[in-house]
Amino acid sequence: KMNGKIKKILFVLLMVSIAFLVFYPNKLNRYVKRKFRTYATTPNGTLEGILFQKIELGERAKGHFTSLVIGPDNKLYAGAIDGKIMRFIIQPSGDLLLEHTFKPFGNTSKLTIGLTLDPKSRPDSLIFWTTHSETPTSWVKFVDEQKVLDNSTWAGTISRMHLSSSTDQVLKNDVVIKDLPRFGPNQENFTNSIIFGPDGKLYFGQGANTGMGWCDCEENQSPSHEALLSGAILCLDPNKLPQKLPLSVKTIDGGGSYDPYQDLAPLKIYATGLRNAYDLVWHSNGQLYTTINGSGGNENTPTSDPESPYYITPNHNINYTGPKNIPAVMGAQPDQNDFMARVEQGGYYGHPNPLRGEYVLNHGDADLDNFEYNGVEPDSNFRGFTYDFGPHIAPTGVTECKSKMFDGRLKGCVLVARMGRNDMVVLRPGGIKNDIIKAYDGARMGLEVESGPLDVVEDPNTGNLYVSQFGNKTIPLFHPIEKESDWLAHERFNGPKEVKDPIEGGRLIYEQNCQICHGAEGQGAIGPNLVDGEWIYGKENIVQIIENGSGKGTMPPWKNILSTKEIKWVENYVLSLGKIEGF
Repeated sequence: KMNGKIKKILFVLLMVSIAFLVFYPNKLNRYVKRKFRTYATTPNGTLEGILFQKIELGERAKGHFTSLVIGPDNKLYAGAIDGKIMRFIIQPSGDLLLEHTFKPFGNTSKLTIGLTLDPKSRPDSLIFWTTHSETPTSWVKFVDEQKVLDNSTWAGTISRMHLSSSTDQVLKNDVVIKDLPRFGPNQENFTNSIIFGPDGKLYFGQGANTGMGWCDCEENQSPSHEALLSGAILCLDPNKLPQKLPLSVKTIDGGGSYDPYQDLAPLKIYATGLRNAYDLVWHSNGQLYTTINGSGGNENTPTSDPESPYYITPNHNINYTGPKNIPAVMGAQPDQNDFMARVEQGGYYGHPNPLRGEYVLNHGDADLDNFEYNGVEPDSNFRGFTYDFGPHIAPTGVTECKSKMFDGRLKGCVLVARMGRNDMVVLRPGGIKNDIIKAYDGARMGLEVESGPLDVVEDPNTGNLYVSQFGNKTIPLFHPIEKESDWLAHERFNGPKEVKDPIEGGRLIYEQNCQICHGAEGQGAIGPNLVDGEWIYGKENIVQIIENGSGKGTMPPWKNILSTKEIKWVENYVLSLGKIEGF
């Protein structure tokens, strides 16, 4: 009898499994893929004999830098998040010597991300372009910040400036573009890094305003929505700019009149669906590569159904001919991976925007666990990704290796800073389409960063790498080691000091590791607010969450990085941030 019951149970389980696979063919695949996605996306290539020596430059290169550029004068220009630009002399050892500090906005701080050189620049004629914002950010607290500005302001801006080659004077600073869609409930996505293409045009990533394409609509947040120009790679043709500047690019959805689809429009949409492309590079192979930070879970996607109360009418230039039954998903799961895209003009890369008639998140059914998405196919224009970083990697700065070091074995590789792993990964493009065909673990080459890498640049003359560390506000040097004699003797500037005060220790750890997600004062950014008293997992579980991460994986575990004592310090510091009664 027992054997008969067991057989019946096994038969029922078999039938259920078959039915599950027939009616939900992607569920099992999704489950397996999700469980192993971190393992599957770990770089596994090996490059023997490639090694870098990390040299801390300490106070010599101090600053909250967001972009790094090597100028035509072979000097390093570092753009700070408050708008300042610092010029460093690169010494023969690779060390940096601060020469001048430029203040394009005087004593006013403006949140600045992108910095690039105009192709017309010469050592005695330095022309820079920057992307900046008129609104504050939760990333940092500016000392001169007098008030909280309107978070709904269309505040993204592009400026062109001329810097003196011999003094700290800003010879000219013109606002060229204003009213880019820089807004959103958390103020976390920006007008990002900016570069010139081989065609002499400017390309930059414009961050999205939502998590997954439709209103975040969270409690105590001002509702946000995608703008016509948000979540995209935009292209500016300087030759089409009007004589009178700045040019307002506020589109009709924001109450403006700018139309990026007009033939003579200076600013056009190059590619769409790139949620938060922090940095991009025009490779010598002719391809444009960009890093993409995917969305966290529990966000909302838009619908293509005109009868739905959640429907948003596309821009009048968009002739949508796709399916009308793509559903809105409230609380879409899970959080999405981070990617690199090989960007093609006119391509769509997975972040929905109903104003552009783009409704499907990434690969559709394969990427969402919600039953509403069962059977949803990718958008017909979806181009896919060339590299999958995995979850919570936060790829940021990207550059092409061009030096002849290591017999040119790194030449043509794409170097990417990984904020979520405090290291760099080396990617090699190739094949017919120049997709990424190999990934190498930079940590094995000595390319480990202490805290929050944002940008990376190579000195093509020496192969030296410089990285902006957001967490501890400095630039380390990574010196290539080809033979034993290449090792540089150096002192470690500003080495770790003994910390006696637990609150102070917690503050230092928080600033280096937690601030980028939870805000300078714990007010929330990418991660949740820590000072509003609304604890997702309970205030009593802070230590557990720090040790093991969040249940949904949106916050990584720190138990293998921080000691028990350090985790307790962080807990004490986080609790000290509370400013509400009874917190």
